[in-house]
Amino acid sequence: MKQLDLYLGRTLLLAMLTALVGLVGILVIFTFLDQIEDMKNNYTIWLAIKYVAYSLPRIIYDALPFATLIGSLTGLGVLASNSEIIVMRSAGISTWRITAAAMQPALALIATGLLVGEFLLPDFERAARLLKEDAMELNITPEGGFWYREGKRFMHFRTVNPDGTIRDINQYVVANDAAPNTDIYSEIYTDIKPDQPLSMTLWAKSASFHPQKDATGYWLLHDVILTRLDSPTKTTTALDALRWNTSLTPDILSTDILVKPDKMSMMELRTKINHLQDQGLNTRKFVLGFWSKFFQPLASLSLVLVAVSFVFGPLREASMGVRVVSGIIIGVLFKFLQDLLSPASLVFGFSPLLATLTPICICLGIGYLLLKRAN
Repeated sequence: MKQLDLYLGRTLLLAMLTALVGLVGILVIFTFLDQIEDMKNNYTIWLAIKYVAYSLPRIIYDALPFATLIGSLTGLGVLASNSEIIVMRSAGISTWRITAAAMQPALALIATGLLVGEFLLPDFERAARLLKEDAMELNITPEGGFWYREGKRFMHFRTVNPDGTIRDINQYVVANDAAPNTDIYSEIYTDIKPDQPLSMTLWAKSASFHPQKDATGYWLLHDVILTRLDSPTKTTTALDALRWNTSLTPDILSTDILVKPDKMSMMELRTKINHLQDQGLNTRKFVLGFWSKFFQPLASLSLVLVAVSFVFGPLREASMGVRVVSGIIIGVLFKFLQDLLSPASLVFGFSPLLATLTPICICLGIGYLLLKRAN
């Protein structure tokens, strides 16, 4: 049985890797062709190639579940075409035993995908976007600007540039002791009541980040206008420059803007969710991203289970071409259901966990029923 497991594992792993290389190759070509259409300013063909290289972790991570599906269909399909599956069944080996052996190479690829998603994907995704936006001389800010909250400060940045500078900054402070001086302003206020009125506003033309060896760093605001609203008479102060101490860095800012929740690492998502919960803000989008990444291994295994059940069931006598096309159709349907339920959970307010688990449970149910019938 150990030799048989190794044989099945090698056959399926080779098929899965072949499917992964094929899928990644196709997606790389499409990504490169898409970048050619965007070439302007300093965004040359060499930078487009570099962008595609930075996008490889994302492409591999997205392709892995479908590579395991197609690889399982084709690998077991080869064994079935050579009557090797029939010999195994005649020797008394159950479909469940064969299924367990098929899961082992899938687990190896899934573990690789977890490492890529946690340690490579977020940084490479941010680097790819920054490379493109900088070369095209565009800012990275979403349409309408970017809102951010820290403590008692509500901030809006009109323009966030790829080099880490910010332009047209508005800050709104709700607190008791705000004052237009750098020492007091650098302190974030405590003991705030939910119904407390606006205390101070700040507008700055631009801001640049200054890192420090022994600390996170600070922002230097330029051409600042401070308005006090908590005094008997409104007072306005103009400053050439103002130091702003904050935990917000260009990396954090660019990650929030450029990297989608499902492309962040689980550690980053957990930190972001805790931060938003502390601020009393909506975390649903990031919770959805966290559960999607958390259950990605189970999603891949559910697709492998469907593939195995189809080889023993509806595709038992099918040709290799039919199996590959069937794998693509199953993968597309699975992806369609994921992409349908994920935004629906944000719009209609049902649990992100339910949106993530529903396609997985459907695949597991179909695979189990077909395997049970075949056994």
